Amino acid sequence: MPSAPFLVPPLLLAVLLTVSGAAKLRHAADTRSVMQKLKLPRFLFTIRAPRLLPWGELLVAALLVLLPGRAYVVAATLTLLLFAAYVVVVARALTFDTLILCGCFGRLGLGWITKQTLVRNCVLLAVALVLFADSWRAQGVLTRLRGLDSSGWAWLAGTTVAMLVTALVVREGRPPWDRRPDRSDDTDDAYAPSPIPYAYLDGPTGPVLLRRLSNAAARLLVFWDPGLEDGGVIVERLPTWRERMSPVQVHLVSRTDWSVARDLHPDVAEDLLGDPENEARSRLGLRSVPGAVLLGTDGLLAGGPATGLEEIEELVDAAAEEIEASMAAVDRGPAVQQPQ
Repeated sequence: MPSAPFLVPPLLLAVLLTVSGAAKLRHAADTRSVMQKLKLPRFLFTIRAPRLLPWGELLVAALLVLLPGRAYVVAATLTLLLFAAYVVVVARALTFDTLILCGCFGRLGLGWITKQTLVRNCVLLAVALVLFADSWRAQGVLTRLRGLDSSGWAWLAGTTVAMLVTALVVREGRPPWDRRPDRSDDTDDAYAPSPIPYAYLDGPTGPVLLRRLSNAAARLLVFWDPGLEDGGVIVERLPTWRERMSPVQVHLVSRTDWSVARDLHPDVAEDLLGDPENEARSRLGLRSVPGAVLLGTDGLLAGGPATGLEEIEELVDAAAEEIEASMAAVDRGPAVQQPQ
């Protein structure tokens, strides 16, 4: 039993590192993107840190469990340095003018870096400190596991269940404007307005925030892949949509950088935006392309998401009818009451 409590820090951190490393391996490009947004030193990209990081996490996790005796100190030291680095990176990210999407556990932990993220990492750093201090006893994980009695195994199992329940309850924090209202099944409305999510698109002058994009004018964003067969059809429909949706501005959002889409379709370069990491499309609830959403100037989604060319046409038709009705009401002006 006395050894059981000291098994919790290495086993907890080993599990977290294993999950984190495996999740990052599935989406290696996401790790590089997050590290770029975190403005980490260039030499890390030179040594291919985005590709090596998940393997490093898996290696440290294995060393924590397998190394015996004095070698266990090495594993504990590496773990302490790794989690200390994570705390520094997260604390630095909180000083940025814009929020950063966190890829701490790959797409499993996709959320925004907030103070909650920093608190979580500080707690994990404290656990790593306990691990480091205990490692000088030179008793590895496997050695202690072999020495557990029945009460020790029961205590360890209970602690594991408690941590799993806590992990299910605690959620990654999100900015208040990114919390979408619940939609009830018994509502009569086909569409319930939601806040425009926090995401960036790539434009001619660099990254542009979705909410700032819609501040100047309402926007219809049509997400499309210029490399697919229907890519040409989308481009052909653009002038019609632009005419019908006026004064709403219509943009084609490519799954590539803006410059790549511009080179493929220079004739519509002024109407192009890029979403190379599919971040905006994902945050807007579009699971495939082509798809479209309508951004209102009030910071809310005014229509969509619509998936497929047919649904996009229906969204354009509905929006165009509302625009025409609004313009007609403005032209008529207020009713004048006749004198009696």
